[in-house]
Parts: sequence; C-alpha cells; structure tokens
Amino acid sequence: MQTLFKYLIWLTVSLTCLLLATITISEFLVESAVDAPYDEKIADYAGMLANEVEPQGAGLRIRPRAVQLLRSDRKDHIWYSLRDDEGRLLAGDSRIAHVVEAPRSRGAAVQNGQVDDEPVRVAALQVPDPRDADRVLTIQVAETLHRRESLTEALRAQAVALPELLVLVTGILLIVYGYTFIWRPMQRLRALIDNRGFNDLSPLDPEAAPQDLRPLILSINGLMERLAVSSAAQRRFIADAAHQLRTPLAGIRSQAERALTERNPGAVRVALQRVAHGTQHATELANRLLTLARAGTPLTAPPADVDLLGVVRDTIAEHLPHALSHRHDLGFDGVAVGSRCIVRGDALLLRELLSNLIDNALRYSPDGGAITVAIRRDDETGAYALAVCDTGPGIAPEERERVFEPFYRGADVVAPGTGLGLAIVRTIAVAHGATVSLAGSDSGGLRVTVQFPPDVSLAA
Repeated sequence: MQTLFKYLIWLTVSLTCLLLATITISEFLVESAVDAPYDEKIADYAGMLANEVEPQGAGLRIRPRAVQLLRSDRKDHIWYSLRDDEGRLLAGDSRIAHVVEAPRSRGAAVQNGQVDDEPVRVAALQVPDPRDADRVLTIQVAETLHRRESLTEALRAQAVALPELLVLVTGILLIVYGYTFIWRPMQRLRALIDNRGFNDLSPLDPEAAPQDLRPLILSINGLMERLAVSSAAQRRFIADAAHQLRTPLAGIRSQAERALTERNPGAVRVALQRVAHGTQHATELANRLLTLARAGTPLTAPPADVDLLGVVRDTIAEHLPHALSHRHDLGFDGVAVGSRCIVRGDALLLRELLSNLIDNALRYSPDGGAITVAIRRDDETGAYALAVCDTGPGIAPEERERVFEPFYRGADVVAPGTGLGLAIVRTIAVAHGATVSLAGSDSGGLRVTVQFPPDVSLAA
C-alpha cells in the first residue's frame, strides 16, 4: 500500500503540474490571439486619421467624417489625439498621454496605456506635417478593453476550461485504469510468486497479467523453464555422483571390515591394498566432480591471454612418464616450436581440458599406441583448433553425443574411468565459447577437436 500511495502522489503531482503549465500557456495564447486583431484595427484607425489631417486656419484638424467613424463602436470607447513634434495638442483628447517616440512610415506601434485610470491599448504613428515637410505629427488612437475582455472570457471558457477539464478527467480515468488493470493484477501476480515454494518452477499464467506485461511473463516463464531443466540436471547429477561414490566407499568399508577380522597377515595386506585402491578411485572421482563443478561456474576473473602452445607443452610433459611406462608415443604436431598461439581464457581450465583429453587417450589406447596433440590455425578467420588423436577403439557414431553426459560410459568400455572426462572437456570449452567434436582418426582411433572462436583467438 505504501508503494501504491507513492504512485498516486506522483501521478497527482505530475497531473497538477501539467494542468498549471497548460493553463499558463493557454492564457498567453488566448490573450495574444485576442489582442492581435484589435491591435491591428486601432493601428488601421491611426493610419486612417493620418490621411484625414487637413489645415484649419493657422492650425490643423482631422476631418469630422473620420472622427465620426471612431464614435461608431457601441461597446468600447475610442479616443484620438493629434500633436506636433513638440507635444502640443492640435486636435483630439488631451487625456491620452503623449508618446514621445512613435514609429514613422513603418506602421503604428501599439502598447498599453490608461485614460482616466481605465486601461486602454494605444496605437501611435508619426506622419509628416502637411504645413512643413521637415516637421512631424504624432497621431494616437486609444481604445478601451471591454470587447477584448468579453472575447477573452469566452475563449477561456471554450478553448481553455473545457480542454483543461478534459485533461483532468482523462488523468483521473488513467489513474483508475492504472490501478484497476495494471496495479492490482501486478499485485496479484506478485502474491502468486511470493507464495510459491522454493522448488515450484511451474509457468505463470500470462492471462493473470495486463496485456502489456504478457511478453515479460512469457520471458519469465522461459527463464523458469530453463531453471527447471537446470535444476533437474543438478538433481540427476547429484544422484549419479552419490551412486558413483557409494560403490568405492562400500568397497572400502567392506575391505576394511575384512582386514579387521582377518588373522592371516597376507590376507590383511591384500585387503588393505584393495582399500588403498578404492580410496584412490574415490579420490579421483571426487576430484573430477570438483573440476566439473568449477568448470560449470562462469569465469569470475577477466579472461587473460593464454599461450595455447605453452599449455600443450606443459600438459604433455606432465603425462609423459605415464605414457613412457606404457610404451605410448605421446607427441605434438602443429605450429613451429618457439611460436605462440594466444587465446583469451583461463589457463588452469584450459590445462584441465587438455589433461582430460590426453588422459582419456592414454587410458583407452593399447600399450605401444600413439597419441598426438595438434594445434591448427585457420588462415581466413585466425581461429585456433586443438585436437587430440589416439589409436584406441574409438567411439561409435551413435554414442558420440551421449559420451558428453556425466558418468556415461559405453557398453563395450572395459578400461577403468569415472565417465566425467569428456563432460569436463565440453563444460570448459563452452565457458570459452568453443565447441567440441568427435570423429574417427586416420589411425582408426578417436579424434577430439576443440574449435575456438575467432574472437578469443589472437594473432601472436
């Protein structure tokens, strides 16, 4: 309610300011519109009187027919005066204040004035003296404002008051409409969301929101749908992880209980060796799970320049002892040694990506097999591609997409593993905007290619 009250106050203040501004502008426009034709009329009167000036004895006068025309207005009173260049009254009414400076040969100037404390509009014009061309006469025509005021009041009532009333009524209707059809539905929608459980990600009803907000509701529903999919994947991942960890932990417990009850030292040693093996497997699985979780988190640090060739060199060196122990030929093919292949990203994650690819290649290649790490650069786009080829059994085409799922292992796989290696590879690649593809290698094994986009591949 407090928010609604602030909203109504804001609308009221805004509407009031708008009305005041509109009234001020309308008043100015009405007065200008009314003054313009009447000012033009008395300026024309001044010009007419200038043409009716004639000598009379030693002085001047204005012909009576022109004066009679000024007396024909029944609502306003019109005065006139004729003065010489020294301000002496030659004809007309002395109550009109003398205008010292009046335009000459450029039409009459019109301004406010007073006659007997009554406001008037005065038109003043200078014309040559017919008796002496070097001297000038000043003709002034003053008119009361009764007709102007009547017209102004009529225009205010018709052209100002009615539109302002219409604006006021419209503003009130808009406030009522906003409260009835926007504010209240939004409050109901807010209540629906606030009263939901933490795991309720069902879509909102778009019909419960105003028409203009329905695209927003549809976007929220799309987000909730993605969150539901992500939440289901997380629950499935947790269940799979718990299941995968339960097996080695159950084996460790079983072998530990056996060692506690066994009296034969040889049998105890065998049980403890199995405990150590199970512990190593559980530790490896836990480390892989932590790596997968970290790889799935958005990069917190800004991307840095990473030398992909340096990552390859260090990762190969790390796996070289294991490769030699199984007579694997682990080598590199690609850009010349000493050059640099710069990409934007996280060096530790990229090293983890390559380490998983090499580990999988070593694990599934038979003894004496060959594993080749290659870097290629597209000459047109400048994008780098990282590939690892092995001489293992490969992966059937129909399974090449499923092997990226956590814990998935093909039916024919006999080598030990956690089923997380390729899931980690794809997660890290996606975090860097890269793609991962699987294909058969020339040696009959598997070729895994990580293609980096051009915007993270930099020329060195």
